[in-house]
Amino acid sequence: PQVSCPLLCSFGALDTGIPPEKIKEFEEALKKAGKQADIKIYEGAKHGFFNDTRPEAYNAEAAADAWQRTLKFFHERLSV
Repeated sequence: PQVSCPLLCSFGALDTGIPPEKIKEFEEALKKAGKQADIKIYEGAKHGFFNDTRPEAYNAEAAADAWQRTLKFFHERLSV
Protein backbone atom coordinates (compact mmCIF):
# COMPACT_ATOMS: atom_id res chain seq x y z
CA PRO A 1 0.00 0.00 0.00
CA GLN A 2 1.16 3.51 -0.83
CA VAL A 3 0.59 4.98 2.61
CA SER A 4 3.00 7.54 4.04
CA CYS A 5 1.38 8.30 7.40
CA PRO A 6 0.01 6.34 10.34
CA LEU A 7 -3.60 5.17 9.96
CA LEU A 8 -6.44 4.97 12.45
CA CYS A 9 -9.26 2.73 11.24
CA SER A 10 -12.52 1.93 13.01
CA PHE A 11 -14.75 -0.67 11.39
CA GLY A 12 -18.08 -2.22 12.28
CA ALA A 13 -18.08 -6.02 12.28
CA LEU A 14 -21.57 -5.97 10.75
CA ASP A 15 -20.60 -3.65 7.86
CA THR A 16 -21.69 -5.63 4.80
CA GLY A 17 -19.59 -3.45 2.49
CA ILE A 18 -16.33 -4.21 4.29
CA PRO A 19 -16.51 -7.66 5.87
CA PRO A 20 -14.09 -8.48 8.73
CA GLU A 21 -12.08 -10.90 6.59
CA LYS A 22 -11.27 -8.06 4.15
CA ILE A 23 -10.26 -5.83 7.05
CA LYS A 24 -7.88 -8.55 8.26
CA GLU A 25 -6.39 -8.82 4.74
CA PHE A 26 -5.94 -5.02 4.68
CA GLU A 27 -4.28 -5.09 8.09
CA GLU A 28 -1.91 -7.88 7.03
CA ALA A 29 -0.97 -6.02 3.83
CA LEU A 30 -0.16 -2.91 5.85
CA LYS A 31 1.96 -4.89 8.31
CA LYS A 32 3.78 -6.65 5.48
CA ALA A 33 4.54 -3.25 3.93
CA GLY A 34 5.83 -1.92 7.26
CA LYS A 35 3.04 0.62 7.64
CA GLN A 36 1.69 1.88 10.97
CA ALA A 37 -2.01 1.23 11.49
CA ASP A 38 -4.28 1.15 14.52
CA ILE A 39 -7.22 -0.94 13.32
CA LYS A 40 -10.19 -1.93 15.45
CA ILE A 41 -13.27 -3.91 14.47
CA TYR A 42 -16.29 -3.19 16.66
CA GLU A 43 -18.43 -6.27 17.30
CA GLY A 44 -22.14 -5.61 16.85
CA ALA A 45 -21.51 -2.35 14.96
CA LYS A 46 -22.76 -1.61 11.46
CA HIS A 47 -21.47 0.73 8.76
CA GLY A 48 -21.89 4.30 9.98
CA PHE A 49 -21.94 3.28 13.65
CA PHE A 50 -20.58 6.72 14.58
CA ASN A 51 -23.48 8.63 12.98
CA ASP A 52 -26.01 9.42 15.69
CA THR A 53 -28.52 10.71 13.12
CA ARG A 54 -28.95 7.15 11.80
CA PRO A 55 -30.62 5.18 14.59
CA GLU A 56 -30.55 2.00 12.49
CA ALA A 57 -26.74 2.07 12.49
CA TYR A 58 -25.67 4.16 15.49
CA ASN A 59 -23.83 2.26 18.20
CA ALA A 60 -23.19 4.56 21.18
CA GLU A 61 -20.63 2.31 22.86
CA ALA A 62 -18.57 1.78 19.71
CA ALA A 63 -18.84 5.47 18.78
CA ALA A 64 -17.63 6.59 22.21
CA ASP A 65 -14.64 4.26 22.07
CA ALA A 66 -13.81 5.25 18.48
CA TRP A 67 -13.98 8.93 19.46
CA GLN A 68 -11.57 8.42 22.37
CA ARG A 69 -9.21 6.51 20.07
CA THR A 70 -9.43 9.35 17.54
CA LEU A 71 -8.61 12.02 20.13
CA LYS A 72 -5.67 9.95 21.42
CA PHE A 73 -4.42 9.34 17.87
CA PHE A 74 -4.47 13.07 17.06
CA HIS A 75 -2.96 14.05 20.41
CA GLU A 76 -0.05 11.65 19.89
CA ARG A 77 0.63 12.74 16.31
CA LEU A 78 -0.21 16.43 16.05
CA SER A 79 1.62 19.19 17.85
CA VAL A 80 -1.29 21.15 19.25
